[in-house]
Order: sequence, then C-alpha cells, then structure tokens
Amino acid sequence: MTTLRGCIPILCTPFHDDRSLDLASLRDEIEWVLAEGATGVATLALASEGYKLTDAERDEVASTVVDAVAGRVPVVVSADGPGHSIAVDRARRAEALGASALMVLPPYFVTPDQQNLYDYYRQIGEAVSIPVMIQDAPQLTRVSMSPALWARLSADVPTIQYVKAEGTPGGPVITETLRLSEGRLAMFSGWGGLGAIDAFERGAVGSMPAPNFTRFFAEVQHLFDAGDVDAASARFAEELPFSLWAMQSIDFSVAAAKEEMRRRGVIASAQMRQPAAKLDEISQRQLDRWIDERLPANSQ
Repeated sequence: MTTLRGCIPILCTPFHDDRSLDLASLRDEIEWVLAEGATGVATLALASEGYKLTDAERDEVASTVVDAVAGRVPVVVSADGPGHSIAVDRARRAEALGASALMVLPPYFVTPDQQNLYDYYRQIGEAVSIPVMIQDAPQLTRVSMSPALWARLSADVPTIQYVKAEGTPGGPVITETLRLSEGRLAMFSGWGGLGAIDAFERGAVGSMPAPNFTRFFAEVQHLFDAGDVDAASARFAEELPFSLWAMQSIDFSVAAAKEEMRRRGVIASAQMRQPAAKLDEISQRQLDRWIDERLPANSQ
C-alpha cells in the first residue's frame, strides 16, 4: 500500500473569475508545490473548498489531480459525507479515479455516537483497498473522537492506517494514539501545521499545510528528521506569525494561499466560491504585507 510521509499540502481549487473550475491553474499549482518540496498532494478537503463542488466537479478535480501528478507522489482525496452511504460512494469513486489514499472527516450534520462513528469508518475502510486517513477536526465538526476509537478501528480494518490530528492540544492525542495503536497508525499534524514541532517530537510522520507553506513545512521536517531540532525550531519560528494569521479561519487560510499563488503567477485568479467570508480592508492590507515580505524583490 501507499506510504504517506512528509509535507502533503492541501491543494486549493482554483476558479476563474466567474467561479467555474480552472483546471489549467490546478495543474500549475501541482507543479509548483512539487517543486517546493511536497511529498504528496491532497485535494477536495475543506481548504480545497471541496464542500462547494458538485459531485461531477469533485470527480473532475480528482481525476485532474491524479493525471497531473502522474504517479510522482501519492494523491490523497477527501471522501466523506453526512451519511454512511454517501461517504462510501465517494470513497469508491475516489479510488476508481486513481486516489492513492483517502482522507475522511466524520459525519457531523447529525452528531454521531461512538458506535456510529465506528460503523461509518469501518464501512468506508472495508469498501476500498487503499489507505484511509481519519481526519479529526473537532473545532470544525463538533464531533469528538478518541485515540481508543481509532486504535480499535485500525485493529479491525487494515486499510485504516493514518490519523490527521487537528484538535488542540494535539500533542497528547498523538502520543496516546501511537501508544494504543501499537504501530498500526501513523499521525499527521493538521490545523495548518501550527503544532508541527510538537507533533514531530511525539512521532508524527508529516504535516498537511496550505500550499503556500509547502516549502516552509518541508524544510522544517527535513531539519527535524536530520536530527537538528534547534534548526527546525528556528525555521519554524520564522514563518509562524504568518501561519498564525492565516489560520484564524478556513476562509483566511484559503484567501491567503490563493492570493499569494496568484501574485506568484501560479494560478490565474484568487476567486473563492460562496459562501466565503470576504477579508475586510484592514485584513486585506495585512495579507498584502505578509505576501510582500515573502515574494522575491524582483517580483514586487
């Protein structure tokens, strides 16, 4: 099976100014993050605005990403839904389109109990033959899951192999999950990678940041894996202020990533689909300053 490790950015879904899919820009984005050091790519996630796409568009985006990557790195596709049947269908379709692995949020329209969560992930894991990553984002879903649940699932369903921990504080959750799963589960640092150093110290194998932070998190992990924790921490501190600013909300993160990539010439437009919170004048000025600091002098 596919092994996931390192910096796997969550791709933005580019749109034209009329909010139709811009698949040419998506291909350019993929080439850019690979050049920045990505060891995989993820699509159709929350920060990909995947929940704003029709099912036909979801399939179009997933197939475009798989085609553009052309086997160079793993492709992680989000496949979840408000009910078991929808999620299983999306999981099977993603696998058929060539996904290397799936990332799966819990259902959250109706808050499930622990047995329903177990059944949901078991059905998805048994429906596919590729690895499944459980995405734990309680601050967004209001669904509480536990390391004990994930360990039980990993013991019963061989395809369930990863957890992306996005709750806070995430460190103890990572430690307990690795202990209880006895090596069956690997952990990724979520929530924009803000806890990456703590996560790596506890045994996490990678991060899944916004695409404009790909080089940053790839370099941090490279330094950490080389045993230079001080250098990794120093590099982390360099871009932490902008990371914190961007992670005020999903919309801030997506707006920041798209605007930076637009200004770098990676994508044609920073357009987001609705619903999306528009940055006010002060926030836009702040974002412009952050990007000004990051862009090379000859691109100003």
